[in-house]
Amino acid sequence: MKRPGLAGILYAINLAVGIILSIPIFVAFAAAISDSGFSPEMSEQFDIALWADMLEETGPIFQILMGQLIWMIPLIYIWKVASSVAVVYAVQGSGEGSFWRGIGQHTGRALLLGLPFVGMVLAILIAVVILVTILGLLLTGEVVQFWVNFIFTPIMLFIGLAFIDMMHDFARIELVVGKKKVMESWFAGVRWFLQSGSAHAVYLGWLAIGLVTMVLPFWTNIAVGGLFLAFVLQQVLLFIRSMVTVGWIASEVMLFEDLIDLELDVDLD
Repeated sequence: MKRPGLAGILYAINLAVGIILSIPIFVAFAAAISDSGFSPEMSEQFDIALWADMLEETGPIFQILMGQLIWMIPLIYIWKVASSVAVVYAVQGSGEGSFWRGIGQHTGRALLLGLPFVGMVLAILIAVVILVTILGLLLTGEVVQFWVNFIFTPIMLFIGLAFIDMMHDFARIELVVGKKKVMESWFAGVRWFLQSGSAHAVYLGWLAIGLVTMVLPFWTNIAVGGLFLAFVLQQVLLFIRSMVTVGWIASEVMLFEDLIDLELDVDLD
């Protein structure tokens, strides 16, 4: 029951954050569509062309709205960092650790650990922008530009950010389970990426599952008729996504502990 309990905590808090963010967005949407005459159609099914027209009409409103919500970004980041190290703390060893104690003991150092990875993300973004700019100057043609801007660029960003996320995962495990200092954990996380094929296999396997669970809630907006049925199905999928998060982290922790035990056995021999 440990992991479903952790998934329940993640789901409940993520749901609360989602509600806080969605209320002002809902108010803006309601104001935008109330006088349009299309409210019944928009509540019954998702029409991307109709939504595109509505967003074009209300673009300035949503720009102001996003500016008002930007203060939430640091809070969401802190929650994501805190919840990640808390799950690591809770699933390590026999899995009897306290989620809330993990937040209290490790959030501060985990926030410091995240700073070098923020720098790495910025470096990836700058490198991709430079590469795309060079390709744009060297290659011409509408088709080529489409592939560079809408295929190559997103793929390169996704791969780069996924690799950094993997390093960050194992750096957090080194911080919490390995009890290393902040910069030692960062270097150790990079080493896991460079040296461990098993770490790549675990991360990429869960990444594929995570992508599916991320897309499915959006798919319900398009494929499922009726708001209530779509809402219920989305909540089930979001809880499953929280289960995937816990399973993902637990698998990485288990791999870490197994390989560390194996290294200790080799040293003793």
